Amino acid sequence: MRLDDPAEVMVDAGLVDVDYVAAQLGTSYDTPLDAARAVVLAGDVSPHPLFEAQWIGRKRSWQRVGQHPVLWYVAERRRRNRIAPHPLVDPRIIFAAHPEARHHPYGALSHWLSVSGPGAPLPTRILPRRVSWGTYRAAAIEAAAGWREEVVRERPALLGPTPPRVPHAAGSPAVTVVMAAQDAGPLVHATVASLQAQTFADWQLVAVDRGSLDDTAAVLQGMAAFDDRITVVRESRCSHARALNVALAHGVGDHVAFLPLGREWLPEMLDDLLAHAHHSGAACVLAGIGAVARSRQELEVGRPVDLATALLQRAAVADVGGFDESLGGSVERDLVLRLTRTAEPVAVDVPVLRRPDTALTGFADDWDSVVLERQLVDWDAAATRTTSEEVVSHVMPLGPEPRRTVEWLGSVPREGTELVLVGVRLRRAHHVLAASIASVISGARFVSVPAPVSTSAATNIGIAQAQGSTVVLVRPEAMPPRQPIAHRLAEVLRADDVAVAQPLVVDLDGVVLSAGARFSPANPHPELFLAGLPTSDALRIGQCAVAAPASPMVALRTDTALALRGLDARFHSVLAETDLGLRAADAGLGRSVVVPDTVITSRTPYAGTEELIGAMTSLRGTVRPAGATPDDSAVDLLLRAGLEVTDQRNRRITADPEDRAAPSVLVPELVVRAVDGIRESPPRLRWAVDIAAPAASRGDRWGDTYFARSLADALERRGQHVAVDRRDARERDSRDHDDVLLVLRGLDRVAPRPGLLNVEWIISHPDMIEPDEVAGFDLVYAASTSWSARMSREWGTPISPLLQCTDTRWFHPDRAEPDTGPRLLFVGNSRGVYRYAVRSALAIGADLTLHGNDWTEFVEREQIASAGVANEEVGALYASAGIVLNDHHLDMRRDSFASNRLFDAAACGARILSDRIDGLDETFSGLVVPFDDEHELARLVEPPYDAFPDDAARREIALRVMAKHSFDKRAETLIDDAVRALLARR
Repeated sequence: MRLDDPAEVMVDAGLVDVDYVAAQLGTSYDTPLDAARAVVLAGDVSPHPLFEAQWIGRKRSWQRVGQHPVLWYVAERRRRNRIAPHPLVDPRIIFAAHPEARHHPYGALSHWLSVSGPGAPLPTRILPRRVSWGTYRAAAIEAAAGWREEVVRERPALLGPTPPRVPHAAGSPAVTVVMAAQDAGPLVHATVASLQAQTFADWQLVAVDRGSLDDTAAVLQGMAAFDDRITVVRESRCSHARALNVALAHGVGDHVAFLPLGREWLPEMLDDLLAHAHHSGAACVLAGIGAVARSRQELEVGRPVDLATALLQRAAVADVGGFDESLGGSVERDLVLRLTRTAEPVAVDVPVLRRPDTALTGFADDWDSVVLERQLVDWDAAATRTTSEEVVSHVMPLGPEPRRTVEWLGSVPREGTELVLVGVRLRRAHHVLAASIASVISGARFVSVPAPVSTSAATNIGIAQAQGSTVVLVRPEAMPPRQPIAHRLAEVLRADDVAVAQPLVVDLDGVVLSAGARFSPANPHPELFLAGLPTSDALRIGQCAVAAPASPMVALRTDTALALRGLDARFHSVLAETDLGLRAADAGLGRSVVVPDTVITSRTPYAGTEELIGAMTSLRGTVRPAGATPDDSAVDLLLRAGLEVTDQRNRRITADPEDRAAPSVLVPELVVRAVDGIRESPPRLRWAVDIAAPAASRGDRWGDTYFARSLADALERRGQHVAVDRRDARERDSRDHDDVLLVLRGLDRVAPRPGLLNVEWIISHPDMIEPDEVAGFDLVYAASTSWSARMSREWGTPISPLLQCTDTRWFHPDRAEPDTGPRLLFVGNSRGVYRYAVRSALAIGADLTLHGNDWTEFVEREQIASAGVANEEVGALYASAGIVLNDHHLDMRRDSFASNRLFDAAACGARILSDRIDGLDETFSGLVVPFDDEHELARLVEPPYDAFPDDAARREIALRVMAKHSFDKRAETLIDDAVRALLARR
């Protein structure tokens, strides 16, 4: 297989779609090879609808080695076979249907294309229904053509040469030149001198000083004393738009030009522009050289506006009301857009001396987006549309990463849900993926915005098109929730006094990022409520009102969003929802609430420093129009979580800690401590339960997670406050508020926390435990009686036996009738090894029902019943099974650490076959029978199961196991010991 010519490789691999390439490049091709060569030359162009270079490698591996992405993909067949070249191509599905695809010289996709026709369903699990290859191909071609039409536009031609000049009649000046000046004295002489040097001399300069603190006004007046064409008007501090309107009011010329301080005109500038204006009769003449906008369409897509090289009819400016003084910026673009509603501007080929560099806006108010939104959103028309009470619309502006877009497309439920994706000037790959995939998913739509608007303005474009009566506004940093939450938020919004609902926001570690915004008296800046605390504190507080939302996801009624005209487009992104909630309250539309049983994870911190400073500056006008801050009930709410406020302070956030003059804001911050509950009756402590499972969905299927949740529930039932911290949340600062750190020792060694009662419960992996580790804890337990006694003697540190246990809510003998389910059952993940119990059962040809993750490496896919069963449903399987299989890690087997599965299955009265450990009969009274080899297993799995007690006896044993080995019993032991140890410290 030759790999030296990428174009030939594409053709040989069948990865060239001539029509798709033509749609992207706007050129037709006679042969696939011609199209492939065009792809190689063009660079960022995809050769096929199901191959996207931006998808196959996040680190752009082909760029590092200097290869074309198609060559990189096919060069190492074995390794690359497992890579998805497109979100709708899953190699695992291809291999399952076509095992021979593993040996295709160009990989799984090439084989699939060679054997699949237009009617073949796409090899993907992302789509909620089957979509044929032909249907998606047509959608991808249409999306590619749409991208090209939007991005590749010919610029309007410039008008030239300059027509003959028309003599001006005597009388008033022909041109009024407008200048707004403030604190720029050194620039006055050079700027006015360029005007005085014009070959056209019949002008009037009206210079408005905006309350300058330097000598700007004096310099202007000095020049006016020697040139009677100059008029100086002094104003107090005012906006730029106000100053320009004042200048226009003093003007008398038929045309008006604009000369900002610091700009200099070429001598023939006014002469040339006036000649074009007289010749064309246009209300707006623009010098269109360079990147500046030449047409209304270019104005609408965000090209820069430069009124310093424009000439306008003064009467036309007056007809549209002059400059909009309600805007804090972008007043020039707004004026020209209003001037050109009925007639295009005339762009002329007139040279300019110098254009200034485009100013960097940073995170100040985005007034350009405010102006552009006026052209893109018709709020009045949107308010007349009919929406459906049965639909919840998600509106999501897209970020830069296509994978995040595909995650949302694949995760939002289709029934009763709409997903409106808004793309703002996306790159080709992202645009085509979003548009094509959305077009084949029912309830998903893609809206492309060619103008460079803020995230807030993009959201408003989506709101105006939403079909549901409830809208959920989503920022790009929000990850799809693990469980659908939109309809729960919509339910909360049915209350008459609720305008905005937000979920609890957590970071990637699972720690609270925001439960809304709170404000302190005399400080217009918000604090993120509950930030840094565990989610259990928010759940303990429950659904509550907050001053305003602060979340990358908020929900509100569509009519409320329309009444408020959506988000304020001047906010780039963060705090726009806070402003929205404050405006809703001020308008009497309802309050904001946080719903902590709905959780959203943010990929990023709430905001970067500069972004937050800019947004908080923008928010001041919303918080303080009436001179008062919103009500704050944080003190009372925190008491529900067992925390009391001891002080309030301000924390400075600065763009540069080394520069005292750098932009900064003061953010309020509550100082809290835990309520001393040890002497209450019953005693109430704050517990941090530490487990080795990772955060988010990665750790949801870990046994440690289920164990910790059940233990936490049992502790909570006894009045305790419990947070379950996965490994990523281990370093949260708010642990200092806890009384007890309880480490459920699994894979990770955890350092004790100074100041807390440190407790370790060793439930697995005893080989990983060292003497100095247990010596650092105040109390140590182990899930093995024999190991606890032996290590206590050897290490000199008391280790108490505390066996694993079961959650009697889900595991009891009444979950199902015996022998009505699978004959032989194993529920568990592979843990990356071919586990002894499963391997032995399949070796003897037993009829094994297998539930769990990560088994495909060891067993055939058809031998796996499911990828997992909800913990709440496992008990029904155990109670109904003929036999339940169990095994242990080698060190757990050797040191007699009975697994949690044994207690769960025994509580259901199941017959259990397990590898051998000491103490089985003493603990489980015959429900667990050990097997030592496959021959013994083969004998034991066959009915009538003579090795086990009968149904009635097993039920009695199950009830005893429940009474003695429940999480409630373990919680009692832990609380009693912890209270005793803490009181002994006092």
